[in-house]
Amino acid sequence: MNPKLFTFFIVFFVPLITAEAQSELGEGFFSPNTTEAETLYLFDIPNSRAGSQERPTDSITFIKRYANHVDGIGYAPQNFAPFHEKLDYGVFIIRVKRLGRDHHEIVINEETGKTAYVRAWQGNFMTWGEFFLNCHSVEFIDKNQKVFDKPMIKSAGRVVSPTYFRARYIMGAWMEVEILGDDYNTVKGKGWIRWKKDGKLLITYNLFS
Repeated sequence: MNPKLFTFFIVFFVPLITAEAQSELGEGFFSPNTTEAETLYLFDIPNSRAGSQERPTDSITFIKRYANHVDGIGYAPQNFAPFHEKLDYGVFIIRVKRLGRDHHEIVINEETGKTAYVRAWQGNFMTWGEFFLNCHSVEFIDKNQKVFDKPMIKSAGRVVSPTYFRARYIMGAWMEVEILGDDYNTVKGKGWIRWKKDGKLLITYNLFS
């Protein structure tokens, strides 16, 4: 994973991906190595091997004022809409539909589900679990969801308020969390919550404090 993803701390709430996209969360996220290359090449050949005579069908370029600082996107395909892009804060993550040895299939438009392929070595892969562990906090979508003492719903569960949490561990569809107060900092206890079910997210998330 790319440690630069979470370098800055501001109040920021990430919108949920569309209901259609939620039906297939994918494998995680791809973050291009923007400090090492100025162009991310896109391909439409799903099974092309590294080193073959493949030709990109499109690309994404980056604006750089300094050698190791990216300010934004210079060029991207029409209707490019990644999971989240805020390069001036070091954040650029694209959802991975299929994880491959040489190429990953990424979602380049979260509204339509359109995909393309990128070379795996041109960026870093991050699982959903790693993503949540690097978020400042997470919240229930449905405020009536319950917090459990143990995963797999081995206890009756309880409703808490507010429903602000900080991820501690990820185990499958379950997340051990710290229960936070209104200030997002005070720890009021610990518990387990379910973060996905039937391929859909049950939580939203805040990247920064």
